[in-house]
Amino acid sequence: MIRVFEVLLYPEERQPRGSDPGPFADHRSYKPHLQRKFRRKCVYCRVSDGIKGYEGFGVDHYLPRSKFPAFALAWSNLFYACNVCNSWKGDSVSVPDLFLPNPCGHRMADHLQYSGGEIEAYTPHGEWLKELLHLDERSSLREFILSALGKFLIARNELVRDLITLESRLDDRSSEDPGAFHAAILETVEELERVDRQIECLTGEPVTWR
Repeated sequence: MIRVFEVLLYPEERQPRGSDPGPFADHRSYKPHLQRKFRRKCVYCRVSDGIKGYEGFGVDHYLPRSKFPAFALAWSNLFYACNVCNSWKGDSVSVPDLFLPNPCGHRMADHLQYSGGEIEAYTPHGEWLKELLHLDERSSLREFILSALGKFLIARNELVRDLITLESRLDDRSSEDPGAFHAAILETVEELERVDRQIECLTGEPVTWR
């Protein structure tokens, strides 16, 4: 199973970008490719589009189109970001002594990281990103996500235990009513799948069934 809390943290290594899926004539055509590349999460705040919805995300131009039109369709310049972060970032541009960390060009965890709902900056670059995007003002959303995720994980563990118990009892040849056990197993599997969908919504990551 995925390490659910870790996927909501900033990555410790740079993320390979891979080959350009285009070229496309419109930067918005890159959006589904960026969604898959960045695993459904905003590269700046790490919130999943399962929370904000696909329409709550867009294509971020690391070098803004208004100042660098030649890079408007450059695959290396595009990121998957929520509309809130994209709006706060605006036309901000890195300068020689101060850059905005991004997951392909930098090791994000070297510059800032979450601890529960709070965010801590380790470098001036991380501090700039934190202040520019008002990341420390959105702790309530992250705390909600972590709280809900914890509850779903507890429910999932209980369902898995119940399923193992039911399957074990079904294998017992002395069972008098195998039909009832089959029905109970089916109901438990359906509930487990529902919980897994909720976890995927919160994290953007698929959940291994067992």
